[in-house]
Amino acid sequence: PDLVGIQHVVARALDPNAAATVAQAARQVDGDVAQVWNSPTMAREAEHLAQWLANDMAARGRVPRDYAILVKQKSDDFEADLAAPLALQGVRLRNESHALGRTTLQDLLSDQFARVAIALLRLGATRRAPDAWQLCSAALLDIRAIASGDDVAEARTEAELSAFLTLLRADMANTPPSPANAAIFAARILAFLDLAAVARTYLEYSSGDLLTIMVDAFQQHLATSANGAVSWTTCLDAFEGLGQIPLMTVHKSKGLEYDTIVFIGLDDQAWWAHTPGNPEGLATFFVALSRAKQRAIFSFCQERGQRRRVAELFQLLTDAGVPEIAI
Repeated sequence: PDLVGIQHVVARALDPNAAATVAQAARQVDGDVAQVWNSPTMAREAEHLAQWLANDMAARGRVPRDYAILVKQKSDDFEADLAAPLALQGVRLRNESHALGRTTLQDLLSDQFARVAIALLRLGATRRAPDAWQLCSAALLDIRAIASGDDVAEARTEAELSAFLTLLRADMANTPPSPANAAIFAARILAFLDLAAVARTYLEYSSGDLLTIMVDAFQQHLATSANGAVSWTTCLDAFEGLGQIPLMTVHKSKGLEYDTIVFIGLDDQAWWAHTPGNPEGLATFFVALSRAKQRAIFSFCQERGQRRRVAELFQLLTDAGVPEIAI
């Protein structure tokens, strides 16, 4: 409820008639549900963030995917600043807005082809993946154009899937992860699915070259994930970002929710086009704040830029009772 109250202050800046919303969850954190962090240098900001994340996860029993680091733009630049300091605290960062060919990591993971392909590899790496089996089984019936209620065809398709996975499991068990081996298994997945049939099945691939873009990104990301992985399971965990804190632009965070969000870069440099009262900027600010289910933190670093253009955003937080903490 406290966090929703803060969100409502920003919502009213966008629309003075905005109706108050009712919190959907009970408070689960002690202390402030929102803070502004003020640091003198980027190094200090990163060090504090890393320590705070590690401590908070340990104290509250949370996992990395309960958190998200949001930025307004140029996520690659923030990744370069934050990845190493976070790694020193055992916290792995994952840049969801990272470019993979002509798409991004985040878009790849939500793509229909990629979801089926990675599920097949999960079933090749382990027998205990019921969700992956359900996804692959249903998708294969669609791709093979099996009519609903055709029991004979359904049984034949399930047998085809089982036979493919039996061979895949045996080969993955005897083949260590590497970029070269990842390419071999990716090729087997593509051949089994039949890309022409995939393109006919799903509407998003009916025109343009989206499927080609996603196949290329899938192969590239799988090879990267296999590099240095101790097993295919850890490779696939890396592919899907398990055990990593997502970093993304506010735009890419729309529709997502996290226990805690940390917005880094609330300064004039990142918000260079913002002017007081600008509805687009206020909307972006509101989106960032409303991704949080329990807690929202905004980080300002003096080394990154001034805060004149964004003074109204800081004022909104002050009006909502959000404290500013020197770090």
